[in-house]
Amino acid sequence: MKTQPERLAELLTRPQGATAMEICRHVGTVSPHRRLTDMTERGWRIKKVPVSGKNYHKYFGTAPKAKTRISAT
Repeated sequence: MKTQPERLAELLTRPQGATAMEICRHVGTVSPHRRLTDMTERGWRIKKVPVSGKNYHKYFGTAPKAKTRISAT
């Protein structure tokens, strides 16, 4: 079973993004904004985009870049 951050990462990287309600439903949390903050603290870049004609937003996320491993020779 996937963890909440793993499920949230899948939603945030979809082309259509995710609303707070979708995050609640698919991630299994009652505090979607806290989960988004958790992702930001893990290095994710979260973009909040208003939905035209609606009273809510969609969230899009970009995962942190993988750190390059440097080997000592």
